[in-house]
Amino acid sequence: METRKIEFLVQPGYLLVKRPDNYEVVPSEQPHFLETVADHCAKAGCRKVLIIGRGTKVNLGTADIFKLGEAVAKLGLRIALVERDDAAAQEREFLENVATNRGSPLRFFESDVAAKEWLGVE
Repeated sequence: METRKIEFLVQPGYLLVKRPDNYEVVPSEQPHFLETVADHCAKAGCRKVLIIGRGTKVNLGTADIFKLGEAVAKLGLRIALVERDDAAAQEREFLENVATNRGSPLRFFESDVAAKEWLGVE
């Protein structure tokens, strides 16, 4: 994964992650991506993350989504995603449930305004 194409911007109270257009989510790259997010959050002293992307391509099977949800939960972060992706609604809901049920709330939103409201940031 080319994390240099991803922008990590510390905002008041949260980390803003801007994925490039047509970013591809693949299983082998997610551990590094999550580690990078966690590092930025630790340096900024925040536990909230807003991930934004357009045209995101999701190449994850059911087992991959489960593993991703578990990995997200281990970070202990609150994550809001505002992405236009090719994932099915059931896949998004499954990821939300796996992460949230293990202690890290994660939700998908249609707008950054709604996502920020859920995160409790401006």
